Parts: sequence; C-alpha cells; structure tokens
Amino acid sequence: MKRNNSKSKKEKQTKDNVHMLTGKRKSKNNNMNVKASINAINTTKYSQKFKAPPKKKRKHAYDPKEEARLEKIVFGDVSDVINNLPDDNITKEENKGAIANLPSDNVVANKETLSSESSDEDSDKDDQEEKKVAWIDEDDKCYTVETALNIQNRKLPSGRPEKLYTELLENKYKQLVGTPKWAEIDRVQDDFDDSDYEVLKHSSHLEAPKIKSLPKGIIDIKALKSINQQTYNEGPIISSLEFHPTSTVALVAGSSGILSLFQVDGIENNKLYSMQYKRFPISKAKFLKEGTEVLLGSQFYSHCHSYNLISGKTYRIPLRHGITNMKKYEVSPDGRLIALCGRAGEIHLLTSSSKEVIGTLKMNTNCEAVSFTPDNKLLVTHGDGNEMYIWDVKSRTCIHRAVDDGCLSCSAIAVSPNGQFLATGSKEGVVNLYDTNTVLKEKVPVPLKIVLNLVTSISTLKFNPTSEILAMASDKKANAFKMLHLPSFNVFSNFPTFQTTMAMPSAIDFSPSSGYLGIANKSHKAFLYRLKHYGNY
Repeated sequence: MKRNNSKSKKEKQTKDNVHMLTGKRKSKNNNMNVKASINAINTTKYSQKFKAPPKKKRKHAYDPKEEARLEKIVFGDVSDVINNLPDDNITKEENKGAIANLPSDNVVANKETLSSESSDEDSDKDDQEEKKVAWIDEDDKCYTVETALNIQNRKLPSGRPEKLYTELLENKYKQLVGTPKWAEIDRVQDDFDDSDYEVLKHSSHLEAPKIKSLPKGIIDIKALKSINQQTYNEGPIISSLEFHPTSTVALVAGSSGILSLFQVDGIENNKLYSMQYKRFPISKAKFLKEGTEVLLGSQFYSHCHSYNLISGKTYRIPLRHGITNMKKYEVSPDGRLIALCGRAGEIHLLTSSSKEVIGTLKMNTNCEAVSFTPDNKLLVTHGDGNEMYIWDVKSRTCIHRAVDDGCLSCSAIAVSPNGQFLATGSKEGVVNLYDTNTVLKEKVPVPLKIVLNLVTSISTLKFNPTSEILAMASDKKANAFKMLHLPSFNVFSNFPTFQTTMAMPSAIDFSPSSGYLGIANKSHKAFLYRLKHYGNY
C-alpha cells in the first residue's frame, strides 16, 4: 500500500511539472506573438508616416463660412434691412383711415389748435433749445458690465452700481479727469456774437486778444527775490543781465568772470548752471542764435568766449588784429550781425556764427554807443560828438547824419522794438526822445521829450518789448533809475521810492512779454521786479 501511495505521489508531481512547463511555453509563445504584432503595426505606421510627405497644418486657414457669419454679426444681414422697410401703400392707407375716422367738426378745431401750438413752439424755440446727441451707437446698450469684463478676463469689486459698460467708462473718466469744458452742455461764452463767429469760421482767422494799454502816472510793480540770490558771486559789478528770448531763463555775469544761468519764477529763482572764466572780467554777455549760445566779451582782452548751451562747451575765439577789447557791442534783432565799438571811431561788423569781421565803419569821433533798427537794415551810432550817424548795413555807407539836441558827448542809445522811437543819453544826464522818421530825414530833429530827471551820466537805455516803457539808469549814483511812459511821455512817479535800495544800477532788461524787469547793480545783486500789468512772462 505504501508503494502504491508513493507511486501515485510521484505521478502527480510529474504531471504537475509537465503542466507547468507547458504553461510557461504557451505564455512565451503568446508573448512572442504579441510582440510580433506590435512590431508589425509600428512598421506600418512608420512607413505611412515617412514614405509620404508630411502635411503642414495651417493655423489661420481661410474659412468663407466663418467670414460670412462674422460679417452678419458686425454689419447685419442685407435681407433683414430690406424686409424691415415699411410699405408705402400700407402707410398711406393707415394715414387715410386715421383722417377719415376724425369727425368733421373736430377737424377745424384740431387745425386751430395745431397752428396755435406750432406758433407757441416757434416762440419758445429761441428760449428753450435742447441740444441733441450728435451720434448714438446702438451696440452700447447691448454690452453690459459682465459681458465686457468676461471678454477682457477681468473682475471688478462687487457693489458697482453700473449696469452698462459705457456708464462704467464714463464714471471712471469723470473720477480721473473730470468733466472737460468742451463737454459741458450749459456752457455759454461771454460776449459771444454770431456775426463774429461766422466771420472767424469762414476766414479761418483767430480772434485777436484784447490788449489794454499801459496806464500812465503810476505803474503797478512788485519787488521779488533777487535773480542771483543763490550765488551773489558773479562779481561786485554785475555788468550783464539778460532774459532768454524763448524760455524763463536769465543770465547774470560780472567782473569776477562768472556766468550764471537761473530759472526765473519769482519765488526761488533756482540756479541752473555756473561757469567761471579765470582772469577774464566779463564786460558784456548776450544770448546768440535764438538763445542757444552766450557771447562773453571783456574790456581787457582782445579775445572773447562763446558758451554753447546745448553741448555745454566753451570756446575761446581770438579777434582780428586791431581789435583790442570787446566792451561795447550790440547784436542785430535777427541775430546775424554784431556791431562792436572799436578805437578811433571804428565800428566793426562781425558775423554771429564765426565771429569774423566782414566790414568796418568809421566815424569822425570816438564811438560810444550803437543800436540796430528793428528791420536790421540800419545801424545808428553815436559818440563823443553831437552827431548821430545812420549807416546802411547792406552797403556799409553812411546815409545820414543828424544833430543830437543839446548833447556834447553821448553815452547810450536805443531804438524801440516797433521802430517808432529813438532815445539818446548823454554824459550830462539828459535823455532825448525822438521820432525815428524825423532823425532819418532831418538834419536837426526836434526831440519829442527831453528827460531831465537824472543828473549823472546815462549808462543804460532800454525799451520794453511793447514799446510802452523807456527805462533809463546811471551807474554813477545810487537809485538813479527812471521809467518813462510812452506815448504820454510822463515819468512814473511811484518807482523807485525812498525805501527802494537799488544802489548803482548797471544793467537793465525786460522779459520777452514785459512781465518781469531785471535791474543789476554794482553791489553783487540782480534785482527782479514784477510788472503786474503784463500777465505773461
């Protein structure tokens, strides 16, 4: 029995081993078959992929259906517009039926009421005119805040009262900018005249501003902080003070050889730039080339310096042989020529671009003052004698000579910007005011006004840009400064006062619109005054 049991156990083990082996073989065969099928599929895909040329996918392909759909959304459908048009026959029939239904007695009454209402409306049209909206976008009512923000992928804090997107934009604009004047419906212009408006509209001209003339007798003036209050180092003698022709900048230069530029605002007058020229006392400094260059001359040297405001560089320019100094010179109104007083009655004409001498004029006496006319055609010179010389700049010849009334030796000369007046100042302290036309025509012209308010030598004469004020000063006496009103020829009595501490004025200049008056003196300071009659700088 034991042997039989042992045999049966062995048989079972052998059977189990056979089944295990057969199962493993079957599984290996199945795996092999699966791998073979996968490889076959891959080879077919590879052959399909690389045997034929690859097809490029176009991201923005033209789709006519999509384009037609978008056109209908934006521009609407043409058929809908045609179908929605009213029929003429239907409207006529409706109007006839409405008229036929009215009783005959009421027709006359209705006509009378309509005529009376129309007359009342016509009378009230002028008093009650409502401004209509010029253009309405129908899509504005369609876009709400939610739809607009969803398109923009934005969110706003809750609690906003606006429903339409246009209302939201209007409220935001009013919060940030406010309602502009042109958008105010009830805005009414002062002194508006329809006839004037029509003339301006058709002629394409701007309305001229109303300019009030300067009153005589008393001038409304206010003292401000000094222009050079942040430095006071330009020298004990401030020889030059000039305002920039186009910007709110002023230059101050003096005997210490320092040139300073200031931002003129009347409050702080901040310093912009300062340049020092060693051993070069500045006798005169002026803007050239529309304010892009500053020319500096000295009475001790035969060369000058040019400072370029754009590049910030300084150039030393030697003058021609025979010119020993550059103390007294003037620049033509167009900025092209420079007239320089030389020795023994010589007047040298230089170009402002290269500073080269292009001509020399000769007087019989020593030349002390020069001035160009506003048209740049004539040059007026004066000196130790009693005659004024009028030169033609183009031909460089003397075309006329006129006698200065009561003058023994001249020290200053000026021509008004409008060319109407010519003023001369003598070393005896007398200022003569002439009509320019009489000086050009007559041999012994009669002055329009003789000013005897100053008793020392006149050092500076300056007209304001509007030719309404003539400022005169003497650097030989304290507070020797006066202003003459034109054309009344009356001296302003309220300036300077007894409390004004101006010291000895050495240089005068007005701002481009006469809003400011600058007065430099021989005590380190350049005073600034506000002329309230002139609103602009």
